[in-house]
Amino acid sequence: MRKFALVTDSTIDETAAYFEENDIRCAPLSFTIDDRTIEEDCGQTVSFHQFYDLLRQGKMSSTSQAKLETFVRLFREALEAGQDVLYVGFSSGLSGTYNAGCMARDELAPEFPDRKILCVDTLSATGGEYLLVDKAREMRDSGCTAEVTAAAIEQMRLHVIHVITVDDLHHLHRGGRLSKTTAVVGSLLGIKPCIWVDNEGRLGVGHKVRGRQKSISYVAERTLREMTDKNQIVRICHGDCPEDAQQLSDLLLRAGVKSDIRYIGTVIGSHTGPGVLTAFFFGGERTPE
Repeated sequence: MRKFALVTDSTIDETAAYFEENDIRCAPLSFTIDDRTIEEDCGQTVSFHQFYDLLRQGKMSSTSQAKLETFVRLFREALEAGQDVLYVGFSSGLSGTYNAGCMARDELAPEFPDRKILCVDTLSATGGEYLLVDKAREMRDSGCTAEVTAAAIEQMRLHVIHVITVDDLHHLHRGGRLSKTTAVVGSLLGIKPCIWVDNEGRLGVGHKVRGRQKSISYVAERTLREMTDKNQIVRICHGDCPEDAQQLSDLLLRAGVKSDIRYIGTVIGSHTGPGVLTAFFFGGERTPE
């Protein structure tokens, strides 16, 4: 049985070592800040702390999707080596990156009629996307075909729950998620909205709490309430607020739930700002609260 090539994009917010050690190909998105355009490279060119410091200084960061030619190159390398390809990608509700992967598939399919090129939209981002990519990696390594793996990921994707709180409402306003009035008034009152990802892979603003400590507690409470398996490891991602991430991890651990902690990368962080704090896990249905 031919092991397939697994491709994803940089928005799973993992380390360079993870991609290398697990033989996962990565299509980078890019960001532009302080007159520099940089492809995401796991914080190697611009460290995550440096990036979030630039945002705190008032610098604006814009983002661009992964390039079609990158997907064509990554897919072609695998196809010419005799492998099928499975691309597990960033939510189409948040970026055109997934569609670029599909365009690469359509371009290469006639050239490689004996190979499978499959694309799965995770309808997820950052740690949520990671959970599905890592499941695909597990299935590939256990000998599953690309077709079986793709079908399984499609079944799992709407059970990946995103619980997100942000510290700076102005980034949500710039992204079109809040009105300017709501952002200004909410900031003055210390309102911390919690964000969720719906079944179309889009962001929605749900529950609102007042104060940072209450928002961290809410993320922990909702995670524990909605998890379907307390033995799973929760993925915590943060925007340069490691102490808050550790506090969330400690709250979960008191309930017997383990977690791991990662930075939110430069592309997602461009839209959420410093202080974003998240928990990703497998649960029931995606619902607002």
